[in-house]
Amino acid sequence: MQKRLIVDEEKCTGCSSCILACSFGHYDSFSIVKSRIQVLKEAERAISKPWVCIQCEEAPCISSCPVDALSWERDSAAIHLNEAKCIGCKACIAACPFDGIFFYDEHQIPLICDLCGGIRHA
Repeated sequence: MQKRLIVDEEKCTGCSSCILACSFGHYDSFSIVKSRIQVLKEAERAISKPWVCIQCEEAPCISSCPVDALSWERDSAAIHLNEAKCIGCKACIAACPFDGIFFYDEHQIPLICDLCGGIRHA
C-alpha cells in the first residue's frame, strides 16, 4: 500500500497552519510560496480545501520528467525530487491529474509532498 498524507477536509478551517508548518519544516521560513501544501478557499461558500500530492501509484509526474529528476524514495516511499537534476520545465505539474504539485519560482523547482521525509509524527 502506498503511503500518503491523509487530509480530512471536513476539519479544515482554512487557518493555514499546515502550509506554514510545511514551509518551515523544509525552508526554516514561514511562507505560503514555499509550501508543498496549499489551501483552496472559497469565501462565498465558507469552504477551505487542503491541496497536496496524493502520491499516485502510477505517478505520471515521474514518467513525465524529461531528465529523471523525480523518483520513488525508497525509505519514505514518497516521490523524491533531485533538485540538482531538475531543469524547472514544469512537465510534472502539467502531468499531475490532481493539481497536487506547486512551483517555487525563486528556486525554479516543483514542490511535491515528501511526507515530511517519511518521519511519523505523534
